[in-house]
Amino acid sequence: PENTMFIGYARSGLTVNQIREKCTPYMKVKEDEQERYLQFWTVNHYVKGSYDTRRDFELLDQEMVKVGTEKANRIFYLALPPTVFDTVTSNIKGCCMAKDGWTRVIIEKPFGRDSESSAKLSNHLSSLFKEEEMYRIDHYLGKEMVQNLMSLRFGNRIFGPTWNRDNIASIFISF
Repeated sequence: PENTMFIGYARSGLTVNQIREKCTPYMKVKEDEQERYLQFWTVNHYVKGSYDTRRDFELLDQEMVKVGTEKANRIFYLALPPTVFDTVTSNIKGCCMAKDGWTRVIIEKPFGRDSESSAKLSNHLSSLFKEEEMYRIDHYLGKEMVQNLMSLRFGNRIFGPTWNRDNIASIFISF
């Protein structure tokens, strides 16, 4: 959709061009889609930051404001080790929530080492976000869906009325 931006955030010191170079060998781009493929990379951005430094998340928020629109919804996709969920989600809540729009957090499970640590993480998340702001997906079950998000959207008429520029201003997939 128009006005959609993707901002990657990780500890690695990469650029969007370096990410594109690493991805290109695995992409099957048809000749007539080459222009769209190149256009896709123009809406990608990258911020280097640590998991536990508030200032880095403030810089992430500044980047989202810089490339976003006045009213932008934000989606955070967290594929993280369980040990950093607390600090990352606290920093998202403290620094990166949408100012004029909604925020959603997609949490890739499993999170926690056992039922006790999982319950602790669930309680922590519940203290930060409303239930309707959180989505939990299984790492292995959700992987294929995320990789085929475009096929899922355009291959299923049911998503047409809602998965469009009128309802989704931007999608941010982090980490």
